[in-house]
Amino acid sequence: MRKPAVTRDAQGEPAAGRVVVVGSANVDLTVRVAGLPVPGETVVAIEMARYPGGKGANQAAAAARLGAQAVLVAALGSDAEGEFLVREAAAAGIDPSHLHRLSGVSSGRALITVDCAGENTIVVVPGANAALTAEHARESVRPCGPGDVVSSVLEIPLDTIGAALSEARERGALTLLNLSPMTAAARPLLAVADVLVLNGHEAQQLSGHRLVDERDWGYLAQHIESLGPRRAVVTLGAAGASVLQAGSGWQQVAAVQVAAVDTTGCGDAFTGALAANLAQGTGLLPAARLAVSYAALAATRPGAQSSYADRAEFEAWMRGLD
Repeated sequence: MRKPAVTRDAQGEPAAGRVVVVGSANVDLTVRVAGLPVPGETVVAIEMARYPGGKGANQAAAAARLGAQAVLVAALGSDAEGEFLVREAAAAGIDPSHLHRLSGVSSGRALITVDCAGENTIVVVPGANAALTAEHARESVRPCGPGDVVSSVLEIPLDTIGAALSEARERGALTLLNLSPMTAAARPLLAVADVLVLNGHEAQQLSGHRLVDERDWGYLAQHIESLGPRRAVVTLGAAGASVLQAGSGWQQVAAVQVAAVDTTGCGDAFTGALAANLAQGTGLLPAARLAVSYAALAATRPGAQSSYADRAEFEAWMRGLD
């Protein structure tokens, strides 16, 4: 197949690619508590708030706020929550033209409990996200080409993800798969992922090994490459991240130390920032360094998308770290 031409700007230089996220959109109902309840315990909330969320929408919002041309491909209900999510996507700078409003189904929701240390528990009700089809994905990805990044996350049907990433590869786009929430059934999707993003717990689930020493990390690298991706990033929370590039082994990215307020959506902030920087032509290792910092800033604020800074604010915060 002939690949689409690379888009160029007015000066004739290659233009930054788009970030197309094929994923989920939810309304987050967030309850703040002094401490997370244990099974059987009742606690009294400090406050409750409603935010736009969903891993796909979060990642698209992060990319858009960092200046990327961000497109979200998602399914919403024809309810008030769906209207709320469309408005919030547009306000975040996301292209909302591929948000599919479906009748007879509710928009997705997430029930989130956050304690005073910023730790959380999350229960997701998929709703319309489960009805995002492979054809929805193919139709939205067909305009993509070299320089674009097509990303997906496991909160939608797996065949839809496979269709999106396969179509993107055919068009010459870079494919990124966030292996979250982890499921063994998603392993075949790694064959069409150029870059894999997962956290430490998901990495251990994928490899079947605890990541204790260099031998375990070496096994993880071999296992990932045997499944398809030649590049991967493992996010490690307050410990930063580790980046795999074929032939170079694992390279550590140091964390930025912050006082966490709410870690909800920090992983999505990382993945969205990573995609935005990759679409701008940044290499994987420096893109991961920027993404670690962006996620750290997000942890200092409540909510998911509401905690994401725009590029100017992020760059000013970064200068303050020097």
